[in-house]
This record gives sequence, C-alpha cells and structure tokens, in this order.
Amino acid sequence: MKSLNTEIIRRLPAKSVARFLLVSKSWANLITNRDFIKSFETRSCSSQPRLLVCFIGRTKPCKRQYCYFFSSSSSSTTFLSRVKCPREDPECFPCLPHYANGLIRLGYGEKKLICNPSTGKSIDLPKVKNIMSVSKSLFGYDPVNDEYKILCMTKKSPDDGVVYFVAKTGAEYLCLMKFDLRYEKWDLLTRLSSDMSRLGEDCTLINYEGKVAITTTNTTGDTFNVWVIDQAAREPGWLKKSFSIESWKFLSKLSIYGSTHTGEFILAPRYYSHDFSGILYNPNTNGLRKIKVDVKGSDEFKHGRRMRTMVFWEYFQSIRLL
Repeated sequence: MKSLNTEIIRRLPAKSVARFLLVSKSWANLITNRDFIKSFETRSCSSQPRLLVCFIGRTKPCKRQYCYFFSSSSSSTTFLSRVKCPREDPECFPCLPHYANGLIRLGYGEKKLICNPSTGKSIDLPKVKNIMSVSKSLFGYDPVNDEYKILCMTKKSPDDGVVYFVAKTGAEYLCLMKFDLRYEKWDLLTRLSSDMSRLGEDCTLINYEGKVAITTTNTTGDTFNVWVIDQAAREPGWLKKSFSIESWKFLSKLSIYGSTHTGEFILAPRYYSHDFSGILYNPNTNGLRKIKVDVKGSDEFKHGRRMRTMVFWEYFQSIRLL
C-alpha cells in the first residue's frame, strides 16, 4: 500500500502534493523525504521540456509588486503561481531572478527571497550582517550535498554546484570568476577579451553546450554576440559566436536568456505583450521555432505597469518546501 501511495502522489501536480501534507503524519513524512523529492523531480524532468516565464511588475490600484509564473510548452501554457516580491529600489542594483534546480531567488538590495514557482510558497532571506551594502549575490545548487546556497558580495549561475560571475580584479581587468558551492572555494578562470571589456555590468552568463558563455543584456540592431569559454586550450580563451534575427519578425526587442542542451539559444522579449512568445534559435541550421505563452484567463497583471520578463528553459515541478 505504501508503494502504491508513493506512485499515486508522484504523478500528481506539485500544488496538489503540497496540500497532502495535512492528510496525515505518514503522508507528510513521505512528501518531505529527500529521496521522494528527488524522484518527483526526476519524473517531472523526463516529461516534455517546458519554458518557465516570469513576469515582474506592479498591479493597480494597490501598486504591489508581484512575480507571475507561467509554464509553457509547444502545446499548452499553465499558470503556476503569483508571488509577492520586494518593490524595486532605485538606489539598488537590479537583482533579476536566478533559477536553480526548481527554485528561484528574487529581490532587490538587501530584500531577497527564495520561492518555489510550482507551489507559490516563499521564504524571506535574512539580511547580511555587514556594515557595507551587498552589491551582488549569486544563487546556485550543490547536487552532491543537495543544498542550495547564496553567495553575497559587497562592494548567474548553473545548478551543477558552481556559480560563475564577472568581476574586476585589483588590476582593473574584467575576469571570469568561479565559486565552488560544495567546497566554497574561489578560482579566477580567465580575463575577458578586449572586445568584451566594454560589456561591464551589462552582461549575463549562460550555459551553452555545457560551457560558460557571456552575452550582453542589451543588444543594438538585430545582431547577437555570444562569447563561449574555450577550456580545451592550454590557456582558457574565448570563442565568439554571432548571429542575426530580423527584428521585423517580432514586435518587441529580444534578449538572450540561455540555451538548450541541443545548442539552441533561448530568446524572448524583455517586456510582456499580448502575443508574447519564447524563441528557440539554432545558429548552426538557422532554424527558429516559437513557443507561444498564452496568458488568457490570467489577466490581472495586464492592467498594471509594464511587466519585465525573465525566461528559463527545462523547467520542472518541484515540491521542495519553503
């Protein structure tokens, strides 16, 4: 009977599983068991890859700021949850959502939280005890110890136990840095090339075919540039990939948000529009496919201010409790 209950619960949506915590103590023990959580996530990962879309903005008339999460595939769109998040502080460097193994970190300045878009549950993070303000924080997942960690620095990230970021060294050079979440050790990988130096803070790190890649968050015209680290060389260097997508095909300006395991770049508009779609572009074949994000019936936020967008690929349901 126990194995039957386990199989039944494993097939349910994450929100339904979370409700069963109140059924009995034995069910609660099962749902919070680490092995069951991992098996639930593995089953979700084995289904059709889905796009996780986060729309961030304020509603009227209360002007509270929320994140609205949608999951979309080539055939359907599902509203996941709405999470209240800290309002943007103009004096703080923007802290865009970071996704790692089913959870997302949100917030601005010292006001940050971790949320589960599958269930809509969240927890506030404690303030960093430091006399200096936190200028940057990174969120990652250590799969060996099954731990989530946040690195805060005074003054983006794969979920394979390592976070990467760009920082200035004492010599004022922009360099790619690495922080191992398991052993909590730093490493300077390589300097940015001369044509990347002008990116400054205006860049984002993505995983491209298992390698660290850097792209700019603001593009000019229809050309996109991506620099992929070449770790096979004696000294790590950069390989530049450039491609163009004709802007007249889309109503909004596009940004790169990541890539798929097959080498397709994930692009999407920076702001919500009624015909919002995620774009998967293959630079090798020049192939392009669209994933429509249909938010019909969930239009509460569409009457507010302009909604910013973040997009993540290969989203899976998680029942991790917060």
